[in-house]
Amino acid sequence: MQIDRVELADCTSPERIIAEILRQVPDLPTPVPIEELATAVGITAIHRMTTDNFEGGLITQPERRDGVILVNGKANRLRQRYTIGHELGHYLISAHQPGDSGQFACSKSDMNIRKADRDNRSQRMEAEANRFSAGILMPVIKFKTDMRAQGGPDLRHVVDLAAKYDVSKEATAIHYSTYHHDLCAILLSQNGTLRRIYKPTRFPFVEARIGTPLPHNSLSARHQTDGVESDDVDRGVWLANLHRPSSIREQALNLANGWKMTLLVVDDSDDDGEDELRDTFDVWENPRFPGKSRRR
Repeated sequence: MQIDRVELADCTSPERIIAEILRQVPDLPTPVPIEELATAVGITAIHRMTTDNFEGGLITQPERRDGVILVNGKANRLRQRYTIGHELGHYLISAHQPGDSGQFACSKSDMNIRKADRDNRSQRMEAEANRFSAGILMPVIKFKTDMRAQGGPDLRHVVDLAAKYDVSKEATAIHYSTYHHDLCAILLSQNGTLRRIYKPTRFPFVEARIGTPLPHNSLSARHQTDGVESDDVDRGVWLANLHRPSSIREQALNLANGWKMTLLVVDDSDDDGEDELRDTFDVWENPRFPGKSRRR
């Protein structure tokens, strides 16, 4: 694989860098060989380390002559692939410069930043590195083509796409809910407690809160078997604005270690976007106030 880094120099956003890589390597394989790609742009080594101090790191110079990526070797293989993509984002986005330490050291929480405060430079860099990692591992043009070929929203499609792109089901769920042509949201819970909500801005407000039990009358709360189960449920189980059509489609899928994935699908012709005022696209549990949530 050969990449002309001179052509990347003027690309200032994750999306423009990805587009230029795909222009130079139009036959980039799926799944993306992320380590080979890193080598092609000047990463000289990827070191897997046993550490609890960081999830990934990057050692390089301000002018980016070359670089070394550090990865938490205790993380699973899919997490390591995502981490390499994240650090590669820091390396290729020239505006990203390390702090006083002279190197990037990224925590697990950094890998979860999707939105950032405009005035928080560190958050902005981490969010951009995450956009790069997801975008290069699951190029949007290819990903959308694969989704359209599968048809309507279905958690089985999320599982299949995760396997095809060799990424985690959670990373796939974020991409899937963001780019699907139908209006859908994907929620993750563990041991009956809601932990993640992924949805596009135009999806209606989700009343269920991070850190609270799944709604008792939801399909997900009672789903215990293997495989995907689907049902039409009352809209008020999950969503606000009860004057809208009374039912939505819910799917549930049990994952490993008590985790469960929930898919909510609404007819976008029934929603006019007024719920955007209460958007929860990327809500996470606030560690200082368990059971409450913060918005980024």
